[in-house]
Amino acid sequence: MSTSWEENKARKATSESRGRTRNLRVSRARVVAYEVLLEVEVNKAFANLALPPALSKAKLDLRDAALATELVYGSLRNQARIDWVIEQCMPRKLTDLDSEVRVILRMTGHQILHMRVPDHAAVAESVELTKYMCGFGVEKFVNGVARAMVEHTPGEWERRIKAIEANVTRVSIQYSHPEWIVRAFAQALVAHGLPAKELTALLAANNTNPEVMLCARPGQVLPADLADDAARYLRAEPRPATYSEWGVALNQGDPGRLNAIRDGRASVQDEGSQLVASALAELEIATEDTKWLDMCAGPGGKAGLLAAYADLNGVDLLANEVTAHRAQLVEQTVRPFDNVEVVVGDGREIAKHGKFSRIMLDAPCTGLGSLRRRPESRWNRKPSDVIQLCKLQAELLDAGLDALEIGGVLAYVTCSPHEQETIAQIKRIADRSDIEILNTKAAVEAVAMEPIKLTATEIGSGNTIQLWPHLHQTDAMFLCLIKKVK
Repeated sequence: MSTSWEENKARKATSESRGRTRNLRVSRARVVAYEVLLEVEVNKAFANLALPPALSKAKLDLRDAALATELVYGSLRNQARIDWVIEQCMPRKLTDLDSEVRVILRMTGHQILHMRVPDHAAVAESVELTKYMCGFGVEKFVNGVARAMVEHTPGEWERRIKAIEANVTRVSIQYSHPEWIVRAFAQALVAHGLPAKELTALLAANNTNPEVMLCARPGQVLPADLADDAARYLRAEPRPATYSEWGVALNQGDPGRLNAIRDGRASVQDEGSQLVASALAELEIATEDTKWLDMCAGPGGKAGLLAAYADLNGVDLLANEVTAHRAQLVEQTVRPFDNVEVVVGDGREIAKHGKFSRIMLDAPCTGLGSLRRRPESRWNRKPSDVIQLCKLQAELLDAGLDALEIGGVLAYVTCSPHEQETIAQIKRIADRSDIEILNTKAAVEAVAMEPIKLTATEIGSGNTIQLWPHLHQTDAMFLCLIKKVK
């Protein structure tokens, strides 16, 4: 029953014509949300990249833009829970339906289960949206499923979910994460020195809407001035980041409207990302600073912060990225700096560019640490991805250490707490005679503006640290600092 993207576009054109003749009342916010969610469903788009231009093109007011945003991110974050409820309301599997119908039913389910939309309005809007997007006839099916969903209150659905006997299945549905990710997080917590009982708090944190965090790049703009501009032009109530010296948190507003963001003096960057980059840049090293490297620089957040630090220290930065498209993103974000060279190349062959005193290896990973900001990733990732990525991570780490000057330091970073992508990678190299695992915990504590509670994993002569959404309100960034000794 599935259709191609091209067929959907043709059918949409037909339904639009029908809609005009029958004067259908379709919420523009719901149309925008539907189109973004369908792009995510069919083409595996990233919601954070697809939604902003869709909102801009539709010229929605603040209220409708907020509704569209909630429908997109809420439907993605709660997808497993919504899917389970939908399948209790029809005699077939959700995977048997057209992508278009799946998206509409998920939007409907999110409104009924998690939003303050009256049941009758959620049902009626979904029927109208189905007519507009899918043509007449399909709306009868959507109407029937939607009406079955509202026969039970959200509290009743919650009690039915909690009654599921299989523990992992119940937690997977209740907190809307694939079962393999639930297991991986449970193992990761224990591996990084935390109790397994924190699992549900971690999963719940992944389903919260994170603050927008700005980074005032050192030497380019002061955090206080950035905050003043946000208050003036975005009517936001900014606050200093908890830990990062350069962070400014926003409660509302489009940061793209700020001049400092537009000209590259500041960026949108998670606080955890700022912390790991600052820990590398501010660490005292036992060699003359000559040249810095960002091995996997795209899309450029850490490269931009490192470029600012390097510029203040009179040091050049080489930003390497394997794909030309992402290299262009890096060039865009480091445009204020003339001490940066952006190259396209395989990080495993970085030795051809010489030796470096500081290396940032933000390794390609599953991204399980950024599920708050990229909720669709949990549905697109597979367990087999871990195996493939771990092999690449190991090869990049070996190449980076080989390109490190004696006395220099490499920061191994992943935006994932998965044990195989983090601790296991460091244990693999810990016995090398030419390196030393540093006290990473102390390095992060040194750059944090407030005391930060970190559980360190001891490996070799040093340790590693793992940030967590439910403890630090950051992405789940992993960091290990490694020194070249001979």
